[in-house]
Amino acid sequence: LNVCHNTSLLDEYKIQTNSLEGYLFPDTYFLSTGMNAETVARIMLDNFISKISSIEGISSKSPEELNDMIILASIVEKEYRLKEEAPLIASVFTNRLRRNIGLYSCATIVYIITEIEGKPHPERILIEDTKIDNPYNTYKWAGLPPGPISNPGLVALKAAANPPKTSYYFFQIVDPIQGRHIFTTTFDEHISSHNLYINK
Repeated sequence: LNVCHNTSLLDEYKIQTNSLEGYLFPDTYFLSTGMNAETVARIMLDNFISKISSIEGISSKSPEELNDMIILASIVEKEYRLKEEAPLIASVFTNRLRRNIGLYSCATIVYIITEIEGKPHPERILIEDTKIDNPYNTYKWAGLPPGPISNPGLVALKAAANPPKTSYYFFQIVDPIQGRHIFTTTFDEHISSHNLYINK
């Protein structure tokens, strides 16, 4: 934790947030007994840089733009289960950001409850949870949260870097076993899909 908040390391890697969260690439690592924390963090950071270099358009992004992309990818990472839906979920959030509409991501609420408040993972998100006064609460505040909420993998990073152009502003789970969603443009369509899922 100390290394992840080390300002010298953050500055060296031009990370525009207050921790390495989001920049530690999830992968299989072969580490030696006795490696210190900074060595491990650098291995993960260097792997992150190597992995994202394959993403189209990544080299032209400023550190600030890259950080915003990683924050978005970290939310997509926690919202998608089917690989093919990750870009569509990214497009929903991108459309909302363009119009300054709250992201309304349950994943950010779970992050507050589990990582900030240190409570067990909730079985479901309650109305009162969406009213928590915290800058990571995307129900309460429009725009991106202050930092990443996970360490996203390549699927989510690619989706956030180049989201497709869609008219979608909502998505709703329709198959919780497979993790499949339906994507809609208007609030009325969203309510209809929600009611369809409830009735089903």
